[in-house]
This record gives sequence, C-alpha cells and structure tokens, in this order.
Amino acid sequence: MVKMNRSSRKPIGLPLELCSLRQTPKGLSKKKHDHLLMFLQWIPEALHDFYKNIPVLGQQGDDADDDD
Repeated sequence: MVKMNRSSRKPIGLPLELCSLRQTPKGLSKKKHDHLLMFLQWIPEALHDFYKNIPVLGQQGDDADDDD
C-alpha cells in the first residue's frame, strides 16, 4: 500500500492569537488619509469604518510621510 502523506513529521502547531508588533498604530499623514477617503466610493461599505478610523499623524502642513 502507498502512503499518501507528503511528510511523516508531526503537523506544525499554529498560535491561536497573534501578538501585535506595535504598541500603538502607526497612522497616516493628513494628506494621505484625505486621499484614501476619496476612494471610499469603490471600497465595500462594510469596510468604511476601518478606513475612516485609521489614525492621522500631524497636521495639514506635515508632509514628512508623503510620497510625491
């Protein structure tokens, strides 16, 4: 009889919960956040709260995080 198992090793146990890599969320610049909100018309409505609640860093004049 032929064994159909690919490996005789024990299966790998995966964790039930994943730890967060950051203590606080990173966030987006105000300019990027406003740009993202313009695209909500193409994003399913069930996901709108996620995108609207992304943290915003800095003020309107803070362009250090922006890619031109």
